[in-house]
Formats: sequence, structure tokens, C-alpha cells
Amino acid sequence: MRRSLLGLLTVVSAAGLLLVAGCQVFEPIGSLNVLSINNGNALRVDLSDFYLYFNKEDSIWEIVYQVAPDSVNVELHYAEIGAGLPTWRPYEALIKQAKVHFTSRLTVDVPPPYIDAVVGLSKAVPSDPTGKKVTTFYMTPLSSTWKQMVFGDYIEEDDPYYNDIVDLADATVTFTGYDSVAGHEVKAAGVLQVEFGNFYDDPSRFGK
Repeated sequence: MRRSLLGLLTVVSAAGLLLVAGCQVFEPIGSLNVLSINNGNALRVDLSDFYLYFNKEDSIWEIVYQVAPDSVNVELHYAEIGAGLPTWRPYEALIKQAKVHFTSRLTVDVPPPYIDAVVGLSKAVPSDPTGKKVTTFYMTPLSSTWKQMVFGDYIEEDDPYYNDIVDLADATVTFTGYDSVAGHEVKAAGVLQVEFGNFYDDPSRFGK
């Protein structure tokens, strides 16, 4: 009887260990991480570029404005462990969108009328639990259209040769997507400091 009871307890204990192990193995633990945005540096955003153009018809020099988009470098890492079972395709975080939310750091004046910038993406970040594999790509968080909607009143009002700081802001960039195998949502956020202004432009180098 003791031997039978001991055998039963052994079976129950083994089953319990398998159940615990099963919970750890078959419930995927995924972690999308933002390692850096713009290599950890602040982004200096010139609201408009200008170029001196000679109008031959009127024999005068004219200022031509251009509102250019701004791009940054992004580094992401995905630590999906998965189910612990072999699969015919690797686990990947498929990033479909980035939303950029701005918070003004200047409290003295009224901040610009910020709106969230939404950027469509199609980036695959392969999983690597060791933390050694980094996926790098460029994205454009500030389009020309967005800059004109938010800073339209500032773009052409000042002397183009004058350095004018309009605002300092913290941009929270949230990346969202899903796991290519498990299908669950993945999300991660990073912060980018942005300096908006009308900065000096060399009239001989349009867009530089």
C-alpha cells in the first residue's frame, strides 16, 4: 500500500511539474524594445528652408520656401521566446505603425497646436532572446504636411537668416504591430527630444 501510495504521489508530482513547465513554455513571453531613436540625439527641426531665386522677368531676387520632412534612425529588438517548439518560420514582430505624441517643454508661452503624427510602417523585427540582434531602419516622424498643419503660422513669418527657437518638445514614439507566428499584439515606446525653429539657411544650398 505504501509503495502504491508513493507511486501515485510520484505520478501526481511529475504531472504537476509538467503542468508548471507547460505554463512557462506554451504561453509566449514577448518583449519589443526600443533601443534608440535618432541614435539617442535630439532632433533639430528646421520648419522651412529657403533659397534665393533670381527672377529674370522682373530682374529681382526672390525667396523660395520649402518645407521638408524629417527622418530619424530607429533601433528595435524583439525578445520573443515562443512556444519552445520548432517552427518552419522564425518569430518576428511585424511593425505596422508608429504614433508620435508631442509634449511641449516650454511652459512660458502657449505651445503650438500639436496633433499626433501617425506613420505607416512595414518592418519585420526578427526575434532574438539573447539580445544581440538589432533591427535598424529609417522612418519619417515629421512629414511636410504635418509641419505645415502645426507650424503654418511660423514658417514664413521671420527673417530666414535668423535663428528662432519656436518650441522644445518631447516626442513619445509608440510602435505597434503583431507577432508573425503567435499573432498577439506587440507594442513599445521611446522618447525623442525635438527642437523646432526657423534656423539659418545658406541661400546657396537649398534644402541643406
